[in-house]
Amino acid sequence: GALSSYINIQADADGDTFLDGAWINIAGFDVGYFYSFWDDGLSGETDSLDSSFGALQNSIRYTYDGGSFLASIAVDEIEGGSYPTNDDPNDSLGVTGKLGATIAGFDIYGLASYDFDAEEAAFRILATADLGPGKLGIAAQYATDPNYYYDQAEWTVAAEYAIKATEKFTITPAAQYFGNVRVGSEFSNEDAWRVGVTGGYQITEGLRTLATVNYTDRDESLGGDNEDWTGFLRLQRDF
Repeated sequence: GALSSYINIQADADGDTFLDGAWINIAGFDVGYFYSFWDDGLSGETDSLDSSFGALQNSIRYTYDGGSFLASIAVDEIEGGSYPTNDDPNDSLGVTGKLGATIAGFDIYGLASYDFDAEEAAFRILATADLGPGKLGIAAQYATDPNYYYDQAEWTVAAEYAIKATEKFTITPAAQYFGNVRVGSEFSNEDAWRVGVTGGYQITEGLRTLATVNYTDRDESLGGDNEDWTGFLRLQRDF
């Protein structure tokens, strides 16, 4: 198959630079330092479906993409997880499988991962479909206990509807519910929820802006700030 490679080096306003991905792809194989499928979420900026550890690691992955059907398997080097069961939390492996298909107008995929260090698993199902003037997206996740792949809550469900208001403007209201939120290294009996809206505008070819505002409410027994507002405004040049 065709050989390709990719490297992404990012810099911030203070002049600090860091590597945000570098890998080789050939004949369906990806080898290197890249984001796993757990980094993929819904299209808006309200949902939070990844782990507190992120999803960037050294991996070897094979993907079969048949158009309407996709299957993938990956072995990940998951360093730095905080839920270890062995003596070296900086030397552990994980495995992830993905199955995806287009069924009755829905693009659906499922993820299943196992953290060998924590000896726990995480699962996700996500589906999107064109519906009316926009696209509906729904997702659900479950973790057997906190692990590298998902640790924010024992379970969560999220939904959004990306409305194509005009040719250049898209607005996406969304909501998410977290059941049995993690406290420390264990899941609690407390819950949280979030609602928000994201707006995107294509100013001209190669230039777009994105803004979001979100509100999160947590059970009072979780402590800290039980309510908070977050958001951002971004101007992005693509070339």
